[in-house]
Amino acid sequence: MNCPKCDAELEFEPADPSVGIECGGWYCDACDLFTSEYEVERELLDGDVGIPPIEPERKIGTPISTLSGRPGHPGFEQFKKIAKSWGYD
Repeated sequence: MNCPKCDAELEFEPADPSVGIECGGWYCDACDLFTSEYEVERELLDGDVGIPPIEPERKIGTPISTLSGRPGHPGFEQFKKIAKSWGYD
C-alpha cells in the first residue's frame, strides 16, 4: 500500500497505548504521516466484499433537538408521530 501524500510504501503500525497510539494504522517513514486504515484506499483481494461509504449528505432520522415532549411546543407533533410509529398513543 502506498502513501497518499508521497507515494512511498506504507507500513502497518499496530495499536500501542504505551506510546500514545490508541488505534493501529498505516505509517509512512518518508513523510512522517500516520493514517488510519479507513483513510487509505485499499485494493480488494479475492474473497473481500466491497462496502461503499455512506453518503455524507444523507441524513437519517430526526435530530433530537427538533423534538419536544411538551404539548404546545415546537416539535411536539413530530414527537407524537414518532411515538405512534413505536406503538404509543
